[in-house]
Amino acid sequence: MSQQVIDKVDAAPSNKKVGGALIGSAMEVFDWSVYSTFAAFFAVSFFGSGGSDNQAFINSLIVFAVGFIARPIGSLLFGYISDKRGRRVSLFLTSLTALIGTTLLAAAPTHAQVGVGAAIVLVVARVIQGIAHGGEQPAAGAYVAERSTKDNRGALSSLIYVSIMVGGLIATLLGAVLTSSVGKEGLVDWAWRVPFIVGGLGSLAALYSVWRLNDTEVFEEATQDAVRPNVWKEMARSWRPSLQIIGLTLGITIAFQNWAAISGFHISVLKANPTHTMWTAVAANLLAIIALPLWGKLSDRIGRKPVLYIGFVGIALSTYVFMRYLDGSWQHMLVAMGVSLILLSGPLAILPALMAELVPTSIRTIGVGFSYALATAIFGGTVPALQAWIGDRWSPQAFGVYVTLAVIVSLLVTLTIPETRGKDIAAEATTES
Repeated sequence: MSQQVIDKVDAAPSNKKVGGALIGSAMEVFDWSVYSTFAAFFAVSFFGSGGSDNQAFINSLIVFAVGFIARPIGSLLFGYISDKRGRRVSLFLTSLTALIGTTLLAAAPTHAQVGVGAAIVLVVARVIQGIAHGGEQPAAGAYVAERSTKDNRGALSSLIYVSIMVGGLIATLLGAVLTSSVGKEGLVDWAWRVPFIVGGLGSLAALYSVWRLNDTEVFEEATQDAVRPNVWKEMARSWRPSLQIIGLTLGITIAFQNWAAISGFHISVLKANPTHTMWTAVAANLLAIIALPLWGKLSDRIGRKPVLYIGFVGIALSTYVFMRYLDGSWQHMLVAMGVSLILLSGPLAILPALMAELVPTSIRTIGVGFSYALATAIFGGTVPALQAWIGDRWSPQAFGVYVTLAVIVSLLVTLTIPETRGKDIAAEATTES
């Protein structure tokens, strides 16, 4: 039997197992997409109607940022579990934790019922979700990368963000259906709870799928070594790739969160039609889902760095123009969001593979996870609140400058990283000090 045939036979069950690990990633993004998408509707329920609707909306987005701040805690906790006990155990525990946070949101009392207690419950739920999400994506990324081969790692790892975009798409689609069926008043009154109930059911599905997984051979072989590296010492030695991951994630997460939160911004600040906005976001997300595996496959052919250059340069040149183009119409939103997400899909598609290739197996989850979570906490979690605040006081164009500067930083960081296409990630690479 030829090696090519053997590779195809081996790849089939691995691809099925990869699918089981991706449900948690989809639900992670569903959770925070639901929050940012529906914040314009449930803000008054948690913060009351004493101030302006815009202020309540901004308050809800500040709580959104609190959830991101909790991510580094989750990345350390679940990353350590993943690198010591296995990817499967970590993925199961993160899905269970996410289920608790989402259920708490779905059942949360309102400001009219318990006053300021409603906001406290909201913060607690977001912290729980943040801890879960801080550990989920790095463990899933490590699992998928270790299930791949050096020739298809870019394409297979792009499925991480395909699942993430699918989660966001389902959230946006649910928003479109609810705004079309119950209207703004129905969403403000009661229907904002529906997406969180759906999120809880999705977390249950993630628990079931992860329970059926086996750990990767790469991880199991690493744990059989007579002497395993000390996690914390190896983390300290890996300072260079850690800083590179933070630098890459900075621009990617700010640009991604900008467009992930654009629906709430479009409705609340630009006073756009909610139904038109939601369906436009659905169409733009579909374009990104199609583009992601194509970028991943391209990176397996031409390398990771060329794809990063194309994406970052395109985003840096277009973001300010597209933010100026937004005026509350769905047509302008479709062009701006659609093209931007296609460009952003390049860096997004290859980020999980690239991060796995930069960090050794012994600290792959915690090393990638903490750096990634720290960057998303500091820079990504503040995007919706900053976007709404700047748009309310100045203009959406001003926020486009912020996104552009962040992407330029990531472009400069790309110059410092090695080309990792084709790297054997089973080897315990010696990190530079």
